[in-house]
Order: sequence, then structure tokens, then C-alpha cells
Amino acid sequence: MRSKPNIFYVLLSLGVTLSALAGPSLVFARAAGTAKGDAQSMQESLERISRRPDTEISLLPVLFLASGEGVRKLTGRTMDAGFVEKEIDRIAWRVSASLVGAREPRRAIAAINQALFGDEGFVYDSAAGEANNYLLDRVIAQKRGNCLGLTFIYLALGERLGIPLQGAYVPTHCFARYEENGVRINIETGEKGAERDDRWYAWKFKVGEGRPYLQALGKREMIGVYLKSLGAALSRRGMEEDALRVYRRAALFSPGLPDVYYNAGVSYQKLGKNDDAVAQYRKALALDPDLEIARGNLGATLCSWGKVEEGIQEFLKAIEINPENIKARAGLAKAYFSQGAYRESIAHFDRAMAQGCNFDPSMLEVLARYRAAGDLSSRHGSGPPGPSPGRVFE
Repeated sequence: MRSKPNIFYVLLSLGVTLSALAGPSLVFARAAGTAKGDAQSMQESLERISRRPDTEISLLPVLFLASGEGVRKLTGRTMDAGFVEKEIDRIAWRVSASLVGAREPRRAIAAINQALFGDEGFVYDSAAGEANNYLLDRVIAQKRGNCLGLTFIYLALGERLGIPLQGAYVPTHCFARYEENGVRINIETGEKGAERDDRWYAWKFKVGEGRPYLQALGKREMIGVYLKSLGAALSRRGMEEDALRVYRRAALFSPGLPDVYYNAGVSYQKLGKNDDAVAQYRKALALDPDLEIARGNLGATLCSWGKVEEGIQEFLKAIEINPENIKARAGLAKAYFSQGAYRESIAHFDRAMAQGCNFDPSMLEVLARYRAAGDLSSRHGSGPPGPSPGRVFE
């Protein structure tokens, strides 16, 4: 009978040390991932893990803990951690068979790509809102995942094989990265592991210089990305309090990720907790001043809170970042309208209408009357009241 290839020999041939594969942190993380308990015990486990150095975190068990809650909340079932472990081990052995004696990182990446996307037949599905695309047991069972699901499968394989892989994030997208000894290889899991440089991501996802993205992210930070996405899934189901608990955990693991605070702001805004929403949006903008969607939401929240002048300033900043931001422009039209500043309102109203935005009929009537009268320089408060300028921008 043919024996399995010696995976430790493979790791040594790649020049990788084995210290990260052993130690008490692995035992602790496994216990945390499989323990049964309430949400409080889960949070305590995640908090303890989040305080450990990245070198002492075992990726898969923590993911079982994090995605296990998402599975229970979203689908009412438990996570099949044993199945995930078994399948990751099986695929890792397949990869290791082709790597004996190899040292070149691109060969290791090619071997993972062949095993994952060729032999196993994993495919990319861009549907971010489909939980089965990133809950790991479903990703493996269906051999289908979005960028989050496939990237975490990729990172788990890298950890099993001792290949120094990290993650990277841009707004709405993540991918894997090899970076060591001056060699950087971005691995686009949405394109069967194709190599893409940073300029491609900056162009495709409109990431300007100085924004806090495209940086190599360790295990803790990528776990934060994962938890952020789980929280968003809960929010889409209207489970805002549950989402906020997950966002707080995400902030423990990845405190520098603007999206964590933006998402939390949306949940607070939906709950009508304007002061908390404003605080979270401001945290997001402190990390990324060019996060236009957070600017727009901050403007909407301030307006609904009665702080219309402050809201107008945020809307103006949002459309300065992106003049085609229809939601911010519509919010600006409504904010000016609520103040009786019809000339200013009409300027943004027309742009928003041209982009397909719909407005309250009473607002249309008032602006049509003042437009017909040619009285666009007036700032009157008379006429039917307009709609509230504050709204949640999804």
C-alpha cells in the first residue's frame, strides 16, 4: 500500500519552521471551537483568543467558533467542525504530494490552485448575501464559495501545509496573499487563484492611495473580517442586536477595519439609536475618511436627529469623494428642502432624478411650484412639509 507523503518533510523543504503547528494555543483554540455553551461563554472564548499573538492562534478552530454561531443563528443547525477538519486535511495531503522537494512559492500556490479549483472543482459564487457561500462546512460540501469562503479555505490549507499565507481586504472583497523574503503574490480566489497585483485591486475596487486597505492581514485580522461578514448576514435578517454583538467581537480581532464600525453604525441606525450610530460612523471615518457610504449614512443620521446643518456638511463631503453617489445627493436634496432652501435643493434634486432616484410626491409638488414661479432664490418654509431627510442608506 502506498503511504501518504511526509507532510513535515514537505514543510521543511519549503523552508518553513514547525513551531507554529504545536503548543497550548492549538489545544485551547480547539476546545473553544468545540465547546457547547451560551453566547456569553462564546464571547469570552473569542475575547481570550483575540488577546493572543497571531503566532499563537490556530485559524480553523477559531473559525469554527465564529462561523458556528452564524450557522446556529442563520440556519438553526450546528457546525460540522469534524467534517471541515477532515476535508482540509485530505486536500492538504493532496497538495503535499506534489510539493515534495519544492521550494519555489509559486509552485506551492499552483499546487493549491490545482487541488482546490482543478481536482476538487471548487467554484466562485459572487453572491455575498448567501450564507452558504462563506459558512465553511457548506462551502466544502457544495464546493462553492464567495471570496470570503474560498479565501478562508485557502488560508486554512496554507496553515495546514505551513505555507506563509495571509489575507488582504478591500471594501466588499478579500483575497489570499503570500508574502515572505521580499516576495509578494496576491492570490485571487475569485479567479481560481490567479495572481493579481495591488494596482489591479486598487483600480477594480476604487481604492485610492493612503486608504487602510491592501495591507497584509494576519489570522486575527482576517477573523475580524469574517466576523464582520457574519454580523452583516444577521443584520440582513433584521437581527440587529445579534449583529451588534458579532461586530463588537470583530472589533476585538480587527480594530483597524473601518467596515466593522460602519456596519455597526447601520445596525444602530436601524434601531433608532442615533447617538450610537453617529459614534460608530465617526470611528469608521477616522480610519478611512474617504469611506463615502459612511459619510452618507452619517449625514442621514444627523439630519434625522435634527442636526441638519451637520448632516449637509457630511453629504457634501460624500459627493466630493464621489459625485455619482446618488444616495448622498438625494439626502442632500432632502436636507436643503427641509430647511426651505429650494434653490439648493433643486440643484441636487435634478442630479438625483437624472440618476433614477425617486422622491416623495409632496416634495415634487413644492419644488415644481417654486420652479414654475421662477422663485429659485427664495428660502421659504411655507408649503407642504417635505419628507424627513434622514434615511438608512443600505
